[in-house]
Amino acid sequence: MSSRNSYRDDAERYLFVNQNPVSITATQADWTAKKQVWVPSEKHGFEAASIKEERGDEVVVELAENGKRVVVNKDDIQKMNPPKFTKVEDMAELTCLNEASVLHNLKDRYYSGLIYTYSGLFCVVINPYKNLPIYTEQIVEMYRGKKRHEMPPHIYAISETAYRSMLQDREDQSILCTGESGAGKTENTKKVIQYLAHVASSHKGRKEHTAPSSNTMSYGELEHQLLQANPILEAFGNAKTVKNDNSSRFGKFIRINFDVAGYIVGANIETYLLEKSRAVRQAKDERTFHIFYQLLAGAGEHVRTDLLLEGFGQYRFLSNGSITIPGQQDKEIFQETLESMKIMGINHEEIMSMLKMVSAVLQFGNIVFRKERNTDQASMPDNTAAQKLCHLLGLNVTEFTRAILMPKIKVGRDYVQKAQTKEQADFAVEALAKALYERLFRWLVHRINRALDRTKRQGASFIGILDIAGFEIFEVSAMNFNPFLPFLLKKNSWNISVL
Repeated sequence: MSSRNSYRDDAERYLFVNQNPVSITATQADWTAKKQVWVPSEKHGFEAASIKEERGDEVVVELAENGKRVVVNKDDIQKMNPPKFTKVEDMAELTCLNEASVLHNLKDRYYSGLIYTYSGLFCVVINPYKNLPIYTEQIVEMYRGKKRHEMPPHIYAISETAYRSMLQDREDQSILCTGESGAGKTENTKKVIQYLAHVASSHKGRKEHTAPSSNTMSYGELEHQLLQANPILEAFGNAKTVKNDNSSRFGKFIRINFDVAGYIVGANIETYLLEKSRAVRQAKDERTFHIFYQLLAGAGEHVRTDLLLEGFGQYRFLSNGSITIPGQQDKEIFQETLESMKIMGINHEEIMSMLKMVSAVLQFGNIVFRKERNTDQASMPDNTAAQKLCHLLGLNVTEFTRAILMPKIKVGRDYVQKAQTKEQADFAVEALAKALYERLFRWLVHRINRALDRTKRQGASFIGILDIAGFEIFEVSAMNFNPFLPFLLKKNSWNISVL
């Protein structure tokens, strides 16, 4: 273990288990003598106890925490693993593989700063909700070329295993990130891409760029653009929810193509199930997509004039007005988003067109309809918002107003105009706003893919990373919401469960 001495102590403590052999020997004897087991606990889920007496189907146990004796059903008792398995790196090695032992091992490792734990092919991750010094270039080099069992559990070990398996077996690989909202799926997806971008970067131009969020790692132009795709997608597809300040409101499958030598030659992103309803309505204490707040907070005077922007409180589609995220400045992040777009090769005209669409979505919400007296027909008493909307979209305001209030419908072979009620008109503008934002998002993904597709020929093989949208109904299992279950059953898949 002499090579470990070269790594900084602060990084090492988040990777390696610090075991005391003398202490383990002592606790092993204590565990044998006391017949220690796990019993159900309302407070802790399970707690340690020692068996004192058996009475048929019931057992008298003494709780380790307070020495209190309680009677429990024999079927509720779960066996405890010997102390030599304390903080075990792969829970598939546990002698007693039960719910209590798994939870205890994860908890024990987490409180020691060890957020990664294996469970067979799975890598279980517990979100520390803070930055850890285990994602530097030094750590990448530490895992590079190593077999999984040679190093402590880490997202880089999973990435390395998938990469080497792809090269050796000449078979495509896939990595699935699953878990509840706020667990850290997107962050781990970024780490996978970061690792692959570093170890599979082509030689030419590798020193050209330095990714600002990757601790001085250097990349070629293609790898740099691949990393910059995430901030753009997060701006347009992520939002603050009650469970997560940066929740992905869509699923994405990132396919990274490699040539026969193992170098990255291109990438492609597919997205699923964008929560477009968030563009027009948000729950209490939640936000719509980040780009709306970034634009309103960060646009300069000239852009505000061109896009007809107003204050946060002037838009009906911003249900909760201006909600800030602690430690995050929308104004500064807006500039970072613009910079990422420029790195991706998106020109100024395209950027301004996209921002016009964002402003137009907000203007849809400001159109107010009124019910005409003595009739159910809707009218638009003030078309100021409609004028702004049509200016942004390049539409004729008269034709737009007529299409909303008196749309043409087909009756037999003829078309007739049908008056709309206020409810129908309100529904129409909301539907148009959602459809506009969804098409903008699709176009953005297509534009990113166009920038990342550097070769007309298909790569020799690929690694796919599936980052599904997190579920927020916590009483129901994530698997019930996962439309990608067949993906789990693929022969060459590596799974990351984040908690």
